[in-house]
Amino acid sequence: MRARRALLGLTTTIAAITGTALAAPAASAATINGCPQAYFCFYFNSDFKGAHADYFHSDGNLSNELFNKVGTSSNGLGVVVKNNAASAVNNWSYTAVVYYNSGCNGSYASQSFGAYGKANFTATMKNQNASFKWPGSAGGSGDCADRDQF
Repeated sequence: MRARRALLGLTTTIAAITGTALAAPAASAATINGCPQAYFCFYFNSDFKGAHADYFHSDGNLSNELFNKVGTSSNGLGVVVKNNAASAVNNWSYTAVVYYNSGCNGSYASQSFGAYGKANFTATMKNQNASFKWPGSAGGSGDCADRDQF
């Protein structure tokens, strides 16, 4: 009890000297529907609901990726991302393209998400998403390598 009072007194003294109070950090204003800044996120359900998976780099094959983050619910948690996403958020300054086929092959269909954009997948692309990339960016984000989430 004595140590707790001493700590409280020290905190009060520091706040008085610096003119600031100690508080928990605020949530990032750059997050869109739970998708971190500079990431692309797939959501299991429409309207950015359910579990999601986020990507910092493009991925040419989503068959080895899982919805691994709890969003508005755990619906879809642990399900493979490929051909199971209903909506997506692009929280980066480059347009992202999701492809119907693996290997960033849009010969049948694809859907673009503008910079800092979000949308439900079209009827053709809903639950038919196999790969994605940011075509205008450089390095690991602009190519179409098969990557594992980290």
